Amino acid sequence: MGTRRFGSESVSTPERPAWDFDYRPAAPPTAHVYAGTDFVVAGTRALTAEKLCALAPSVVDARCIIQRPPLHWFRVTTRAPIAVDEFDREMRAARLPVRYATSAVVESQAWAPPFSSVGARLARPTDWPHREPTSAVEPRSGGSWFLGSGAGGLDVDRGFTGTGAGTRLAVIDDDAAGAHALGLDREVLIDLERAPRAHTHGTLMVAWASGAPRATPPFRGVAPDSSPRLYLIPKPGISVVSLPLAIVRAVDDGADAIVCATYIEGTTSPLLDDAIEFARRFGRAGRGTVVLLPTGRDTSSPPSSVHASLSLSIAEPAADPRVVCIAPGSQRGGWFFYRDRKKRARPFANRGPGVRVLAPGDDIAYALGDHGRLSHAESSGASAVAAGVVLLILAKNPALRVAEIHALLEQTALDVNPVADAAFEPFADPHDTLPAARDADRHNAKHGYGALSAALACMAAVCPIAWALVRIGAVHAARVYTLQMAEVERGTAARTPSHALRAWVLHLVLRDAYLAHAVRAIVRHIRLVARHPSRASAVPAGALARQVTIVLRSCLDASERPSTSIRAEIASWLLHIERNPAIERAWLDLGARVFVAPSEMTV
Repeated sequence: MGTRRFGSESVSTPERPAWDFDYRPAAPPTAHVYAGTDFVVAGTRALTAEKLCALAPSVVDARCIIQRPPLHWFRVTTRAPIAVDEFDREMRAARLPVRYATSAVVESQAWAPPFSSVGARLARPTDWPHREPTSAVEPRSGGSWFLGSGAGGLDVDRGFTGTGAGTRLAVIDDDAAGAHALGLDREVLIDLERAPRAHTHGTLMVAWASGAPRATPPFRGVAPDSSPRLYLIPKPGISVVSLPLAIVRAVDDGADAIVCATYIEGTTSPLLDDAIEFARRFGRAGRGTVVLLPTGRDTSSPPSSVHASLSLSIAEPAADPRVVCIAPGSQRGGWFFYRDRKKRARPFANRGPGVRVLAPGDDIAYALGDHGRLSHAESSGASAVAAGVVLLILAKNPALRVAEIHALLEQTALDVNPVADAAFEPFADPHDTLPAARDADRHNAKHGYGALSAALACMAAVCPIAWALVRIGAVHAARVYTLQMAEVERGTAARTPSHALRAWVLHLVLRDAYLAHAVRAIVRHIRLVARHPSRASAVPAGALARQVTIVLRSCLDASERPSTSIRAEIASWLLHIERNPAIERAWLDLGARVFVAPSEMTV
């Protein structure tokens, strides 16, 4: 019998490993096979509703809902209830080009067969204009703490993060009261005749991510110069079709990031599988659209348990590894707890293996005109502010691919103490605070890999050297280096790599462990010798240049070939390094300016 303490309380844990918690999703997976009359048929190629009705004996009505290669979806109605498997066999017997058939109203853990990319165009914005950078006074106190650099804030420092200009945000939600305050590019209705205006949930999601410029006073969100659209879907429980439709539509329209914070539990289906894969492979001209989902919260108790569930099931959409699952954090920096009517602390989010990172989810500024008022962000709002961070990253480096953005979010996340903050005591149930440890890879079921830092993510997203400095924990040096490089670009004759070359090397570093180590080794070497001439003189001349040359040649020889212009620039740099022996001294001089104090070692 072991005992784990949480402040003044303890939880008996007979043989409970440190990573364990009461992982019992309250809602069991669907136990029955759907037999009904409402289906979606996904074709392998273009179809017509007339052909479906003519060739499938049980179909009485069919309408196209997507005809956008590689997706061909039709919603069909049958004469009488029929099981999904039987209906699928009927479609194939009729020699229809069917990938799969699935229920339009009931979730399914069946996965969609792969679709063909032959003849499919990549998604690019055509009528979704971007916005130019703006500046304004932005508070960091009061309800705007989530933008600041305090314990639980995002550290949105405009000198390093920018404002998200040039990016496009899609928010999928089921209500949009007060949307007039947003300055939306457009509202898009999915399976709706008119926009629902009962609650402000969707409006707040847009505002916290992208701002509410028409509110009184105006509110600037995480990425205030991104261009937002609001995709409105029906209330939950009606079908499993609207969410995938909205994702595909947003991707095809040109969204850089998509956040859906409305209730989507129980909507897993082959259609959603298709939509997320479409976002990954076709979004942003093939670089991938980032999809963000909140952990949600389920405080009911499953059978045979006396504890709240608070478990993000691996069956839920937010656990899909292709999306970024966001948990809510408190203003104090850890997991978000609220006080119930008895003044006991309770969490406001699910836990689970699929949680990726933590973002502010405590009380934050109500964005629609009353800045003195606070609003529970919870995991919904946390996913919206995380989407804002993604837009800031993409504004800094639009060439990033979706997998690289996932990597940057994880690699630049700040460590979170897995032990519940004693300041929240008393806890309604100490089991709600578990697990109280991180795995060796820094993951915790409550926090994921850590708390988002907008400044660190944006610095690391621009340049492999800044990325390396952030990765080794030399955060102050990363800030100094970023500012130094900006000054060089603004007005001196000093030679610097182009943005395209930096983006290419960073792309390789994020996917190649050999190059990632090589770049960090170079940075560590400079950190050790730059401020100590005696150390530098003990290193043979040309050794540092040789290491840099090895990295550049490796970039030329990567399995993914660089463009002609990047190859030419790398060749030019190799020649420049060979002909300029003094370049090593210049690098060390820059290092001396970057590592301002010898104590600058780790964050």
